[in-house]
Amino acid sequence: MKISLDNRVFVPVQNSKSGVVSDKTRFHFWQNGMVFYADYFGGDVREGHIIGQFTDERAGGTSRGDMLYHCLTTDKVMKAGKARAVFSIMADNRIAFDLDWEWITGDHSKGQSRYEELTEKDLMK
Repeated sequence: MKISLDNRVFVPVQNSKSGVVSDKTRFHFWQNGMVFYADYFGGDVREGHIIGQFTDERAGGTSRGDMLYHCLTTDKVMKAGKARAVFSIMADNRIAFDLDWEWITGDHSKGQSRYEELTEKDLMK
């Protein structure tokens, strides 16, 4: 099964200390072929954007991708980073992805995050 991020919304469920996103941050994705995009906001993020591309697809619904992202925080700090992602399909058919990321501005710290797709029911809350 190919993973499609098109018109899906994700929330971080785990993040390293030096990350700025939280469970209040929402990521809305779109996809065109192997390229994907996202807008994100909420929590400490005033506005952010992602551009990425899938780099390979594996059997069992797992895909890998690379992404670049940038955001403006609510404290008016501009940040930018890069990440490698592993996308997977969970038992309930929602998509999840795990990131190994690094800030390319500021302190250049690294971290790991996990994001999970929100259901329509979650979005209504």
